Amino acid sequence: MADMLSTGISGLMAFQTALATTSHNTANVNTPGYSRQVTDLATRIPEPTGSGFIGTGVNVVSVQREYDQFLTQNVRTQTTLQQKLSSYQSLASQVDNMLSDSTAGLAPALQQFFNSVQGVSDTPSSASARQVMISEGQTLVNTFHTMSSNLSALNDSVNTQLSNSVNTVNSLADSIASLNKQISMATGQAGGQPPNDLLDQRDQLLQQLSAQVPVSTVQQSNGAVNVFIGNGQVLVLDSNANHLQITSNSYDIGQNEIALSNGGPNITAQITSGAIGGALAFRSTILQPAENSLGQVAIGLSQAFNVQQTQGMDLNNALGTNFFGFSGATAQAKALPSANNTAGGPTATYAITDANKLTSSDYILSTTDGVNYTLTRSSDSQVVGTYTPTPGTPVNVPSEGFSFTLSGAGNAGDSYEIQPTRAAAGDLTQLISDPSKIAAASPVLSTISASNLGTATVTNLNVSSTTNLPTVLAGGDMTFTFDATNNQFNVSGALTGTIPYNPSTDSNGKTFDLGTINSAYSGLTFTVSGAPLNGDAFTIGANSNAANDNTNALKLAAVDSSKVLGNSTLSLQDSYSQIVSDVGAKTNQANTNLTSQNAVVTQAQQSQQSVSGVNLDEEAANMLKYQQGYQACAQMITVAKTLFNTLINAVG
Repeated sequence: MADMLSTGISGLMAFQTALATTSHNTANVNTPGYSRQVTDLATRIPEPTGSGFIGTGVNVVSVQREYDQFLTQNVRTQTTLQQKLSSYQSLASQVDNMLSDSTAGLAPALQQFFNSVQGVSDTPSSASARQVMISEGQTLVNTFHTMSSNLSALNDSVNTQLSNSVNTVNSLADSIASLNKQISMATGQAGGQPPNDLLDQRDQLLQQLSAQVPVSTVQQSNGAVNVFIGNGQVLVLDSNANHLQITSNSYDIGQNEIALSNGGPNITAQITSGAIGGALAFRSTILQPAENSLGQVAIGLSQAFNVQQTQGMDLNNALGTNFFGFSGATAQAKALPSANNTAGGPTATYAITDANKLTSSDYILSTTDGVNYTLTRSSDSQVVGTYTPTPGTPVNVPSEGFSFTLSGAGNAGDSYEIQPTRAAAGDLTQLISDPSKIAAASPVLSTISASNLGTATVTNLNVSSTTNLPTVLAGGDMTFTFDATNNQFNVSGALTGTIPYNPSTDSNGKTFDLGTINSAYSGLTFTVSGAPLNGDAFTIGANSNAANDNTNALKLAAVDSSKVLGNSTLSLQDSYSQIVSDVGAKTNQANTNLTSQNAVVTQAQQSQQSVSGVNLDEEAANMLKYQQGYQACAQMITVAKTLFNTLINAVG
């Protein structure tokens, strides 16, 4: 009877535990991170008898989670990638929407400005047309400023996101370390039995951590897990947690980066996924290139427009002055020294020499010995050149469109970051506010003598250089008289000499540069075509009445379509369109990748939940099964009691 009673009691207790486990599962059906638990049962050691081994009942071996480490780790891995893409796509969409805005973007502002320049060329003496050009120029400058400000605000958003994410990671690390300690203690107190609910809580924290940074774990024998992030940096070791901290980029204090706390290394480059990785990838592949490219357009506009403006004459019969300029960081043009440079070392400055050669990259200027410097293009890590600069003397880098200057002797290990175009869009200014100072006219004019009998004409009168232009204008008129005997034009007046011209071979047009006669007139070119007769003449001299002359205004309007960027392959609009296309393509790819990754995460979660998730139908069936088993065991105990009473009564 005792064996029967003991067996029944063991079953009663086992089914009671199983019912409690099922009840626990049902209560936590909607608890995030909860893993379904099962009661593991095993038979007791049977008793040997002469007729064989007689069973002694059942033991509860353990209450275990339905858990698959591979599936759980896969969910973390896929979540890390998903959060990277989500962060990247969210930020990239903001840049894409801003750049492609058909009303507030740069493209319409550029178009409207050059339309107003065309308006001046149509009516160069019109005060209203000139005022419209001044207004549209300021609108264009304001558009550059607005877009630059918006991009700067996004950089601030990235910094804020990194700071918030670091705080989240540190909090999660502390919580995981605390749970490690609790799990180790609970496991020991329970004789090695797993504290399932604590394990679920820790897995849930690891899942949240994986949304911020890539995570890998190593299980310890005491139940704790060591947590590693990035490329193996320790975040949690048993019950001890390391912390991350925000630090500044060694060159640019406006860029937050991430390091291990208490003097640990900078690990920014090692965090390539999670929300942090997505923000960092956005900053390096979209935000900074967009800022640089926008600045490149601003510099190209300023340089190309100013060159043509200064080759013209304004309403005051004065040579044109620069229409655009720069202030702020672009005007100061200081390279950013590394925070690791030797104290008291030289400063480095740079200057734009040729906007047409500029790229949208930053550059690192570094030295290992303090004498020889290497210039590396950051966008592709290509070494541009090696130099031994003389302090105070500019070093020209013609292939990149800028020069740099060191103020003094260098120190071994020093380095600088040169950002030739980064701030230019926000620093662009309009220098002219007086409509009369728009140089719409050419500083020189050609006049054909009314007594000419031939068909010669003078076209394409052009001033390609303003270096010697004041000398040309002050010199007075130059008269060109055709000498049919010698097939040449005799030059008299401010300039004397001859230029060859044969009507039989040159009538389709021959271009002359007066610098071949006198270097002081270099850059003053014109084309003669047609057949002059002996004694035919034309005069070239200063334009003394520029009010109705639109010669230079036409050239100013042509800057819009001129290939002034990208080694003479891109116009201003082309260059901006390239920015829009590049950001649009990356954003579209991010959208596609995020959609695909969302599906992968959903599938990974479903696979994990198929093992660990609670199914109410299954739990209901288990509850009924365990209830019936419990009742049967209770009935067995009742039978054992009856038999015992019968035996007592029989021998009593």
